[in-house]
This record gives sequence, structure tokens and C-alpha cells, in this order.
Amino acid sequence: MVTVDSRLRSEPTLKTVIWLLKLRWVAVVGQLLAIGIAYVPLGIPIAIIPLVSLVTFTGCTNLLIYLALSRYRKNTVNGSNGDCQRNVAESENNLGIWNQSITWDAIHIRSHWIALLLLIDVMTLTGLLYYSGGAANPFACFYLANIVVGGLVLPAAWTWTLAIASVMGTTFLLAFAARIPEIGIGFVDGAGLFSVPKQGALIALTTCCGVVTYFMTVLVQELRRRENRLAEAEAQAERAQRIEALATLAAGAGHELASPLSTIAVVAKELSRKLERIEIDPNVRRDVELIRSELDRCREVLQRMKSGAGEAAAEVMNQVGVEELVETILQPLRQPDRVEVVIEPTLRSQSIQLPLQATAQAIRNLVQNAIDASPPQNKVAIHLQLQEPNWLVLIIDQGSGMSEDVQRRVGQPFYTTKDVGQGMGLGVFLTRNVVAGLGGTVEFDSVPGKGTTVQVTVPRRRQWASP
Repeated sequence: MVTVDSRLRSEPTLKTVIWLLKLRWVAVVGQLLAIGIAYVPLGIPIAIIPLVSLVTFTGCTNLLIYLALSRYRKNTVNGSNGDCQRNVAESENNLGIWNQSITWDAIHIRSHWIALLLLIDVMTLTGLLYYSGGAANPFACFYLANIVVGGLVLPAAWTWTLAIASVMGTTFLLAFAARIPEIGIGFVDGAGLFSVPKQGALIALTTCCGVVTYFMTVLVQELRRRENRLAEAEAQAERAQRIEALATLAAGAGHELASPLSTIAVVAKELSRKLERIEIDPNVRRDVELIRSELDRCREVLQRMKSGAGEAAAEVMNQVGVEELVETILQPLRQPDRVEVVIEPTLRSQSIQLPLQATAQAIRNLVQNAIDASPPQNKVAIHLQLQEPNWLVLIIDQGSGMSEDVQRRVGQPFYTTKDVGQGMGLGVFLTRNVVAGLGGTVEFDSVPGKGTTVQVTVPRRRQWASP
């Protein structure tokens, strides 16, 4: 599977090309019928050979594109060996296609290929009208059809290009096409393009093309914005469902494990007290202390899961100063002495409304990850800056950095690069959920061997949206 650049996601899919080719076949059949009816039953003196040749040209281009797409699809489905994969890559390069999967909805093609096809149709239509009465031919209205189709599948710039090409085609027809009395309204003969009827027709078509193009581009842009908002809402709903499932898991785990862990803790404490009264191997005493320390660690893990998944979401919003936030972040850290904090002077006198414990826990997860990733002799820097209307928190470490594959997966539930027993893979996931609830973002910038910078953006004024 080949990853597609986000810029290309707005490009038309190959399914759009298939639809456009079918529409062109309908146009070919309709043009042949119109030529046949005009030439045989009606006996209109039209240039039959040039007209049929132009229609044949449209059909041939359609057929060639179909053959190219069929070859591409065959190579995609059967491209399991190296030779076939190279054929697929060559087809993609020639057609401008990016293959995300075998489904047509996931294959994108550059807009300029579809624009070129529609521009060819505009020129072909101009040729057909030239040999059949020029701009006076009622079928000249199909210039607008090309603009409408372009507006549906192409960016605004290409749609305007089609509109300009249509106006130029009409101008050419008004200036040079011969009039056929049996076809159309019949413009009054004048000096080339400068007769009043021809100028009126040109102005009318130009205005119509401009209006249609403008409203088509506005309509399509609004539809795409609505689709993007709908996709974003669906993604948020899916994320909320995942968070709800995680909260249920955390609550269930905490409930099931709290009782046995408490019992073990009581027994371990009593055992430790009794061992203090008797002479015993120091190794046994250390083992008992190890049991108690591991119990404390289990409690801490459960508390972190409950805090990140459910309990912190119920925290009320309070006005928090930057120094209070920093203190809350650093206090529970395992190695707070390895953290250097730099606060922008303009930020010290300001406050922000947020759930203190939830936000501090979210940022603390990132700081602890930075400490764990850095060599023991290196420190982690926290920079707090004001970037109206947001607070900006930068967490900079000097660790080994992350590869592109790790950066793509960071934040996935239960994904971790730490050794077994060192992490559960929930820290970044929970951090992103909390920050997203505040309307903020978490972004990673990492280069292998050069460390990682995490940028947390928190809006100063935002209603707390609990997961």
C-alpha cells in the first residue's frame, strides 16, 4: 500500500474518470445520431466527413484511455512479483496515479489529466460547430455542459480555464464559421465579428459562462467543506467510542484488581513487621520490600489509567497560572531534577482556564517519555510560550529520536517502544485525548539520532469537552 500525500486526497479519484468516460460515450452516440438525422432525413448540407472524423476522434481517445486503465487494473491485481510491480509503477507514473488500494475510490489521479480531457472536448465541440453552422447551432449550449462537468470534478482554476476556452471557441466560431440557413437562428451578416448580433451573442455567452463557473465553483467548494466537516465529525465520534471503551476497560481493571492488590499489600505489610522482630536472611527482607514497591507501582499504573481514561474528565475548569501548572507537572515525576523549565516572561502574569490535574497529567506523560528517551547525563527542556490565542508548550529531549514509522504509530493505544514492563503504550494516547478535549493539538517533530520536540497547543479560552 502506497501512502498518498495529503495534498493529493483532494484530487479526483479514478472512479471519476470512469464516470467521465461513460459520459463521453453517451456524447459520441448522441453526436452521431444528431449528424445522421441532420444529413439524411432533414437533408441539411453539412460537411459529413469532417464531422464524423471529429466524433471518431473522441471515441478513439475514450477507447485508448479504457485500454490503459484496464492494463493498470490487471497489473495492480496480479502484481505480486517484481516485474509486475514495476509495470504498476510505470503505469502509475504514466497516468499520474497514486495507488492506495485496488478499489477505484482510493486511487487518485492528477486534476490536469481530467482538465486536458475536457479541454480536448471543448476543442472537438468547436470543430463540430464550425462545420455545422457555428455559434448559431443550438448545440453550442454544450459549452456550458463542459463547464458544469469540470466544476464538479476539478479545482476552481481549471474550471475557469474551461470557461475561458469555451469563450475563445465561441469567438472563433462567430468570426470564421460559415452560416448554414437551415441551422440555428441565423446571424445577420456583418463585418466579421463586429456585427451587433454577433457581439451580443458573444457577450451573452461570456456572461453565462462566468455566472455558471462562479456558482459551480462556490457550490462544489461548499460541498467539499461539508464533506470534510462530516468526515471530521465521524472521526471524532469514532475516537469518543474508543475512549469510552478504554474508560470501561480501565474502570473494570481498577475494580477487579483493587481488592486483591489491597489484600496483598496488607499481608506484605504485616509480614514485613513480623520479619523486623526476628533474625532473617537480608535477601528475604529485600524480597518483601520489593513486593511492596511493586504493589505501589501497580497502584500507580491503575491510578494513571483511571485518571487518563475517566476520572480526570470529570474535573472542573479552574483559572490556572503557568507556575502552578509547571509545579503540578513536575511534582510527581520520577526525576524532576533532569527537567529545565523556561517560561516566557509575558506568560508569568497570565492564567488559563483548564482542568489542572488532567492537563498536568497529560503533559507529564510527554515529559516522562522525554526523560526516559534521553541519556542519563542529558536534561529535558520545557518551554512555555504565548502564541495568541494559545499557550504553547514545547518539550525538547536529546534522545535517539523516532523513525518515520514510529512517528506514524505514536499515540496508538498500547503501542510503545519501551522495554517490557517500562510502559503500557497509553501515555501519548491519553495525552492526545485530553488535549483534544481542550481544543488543542499535540505534534511530534523528530529526527533519528537528534532527539524529539513535542509541541502541545492549548487554547486560552475553550469549554472543556470531556471524552
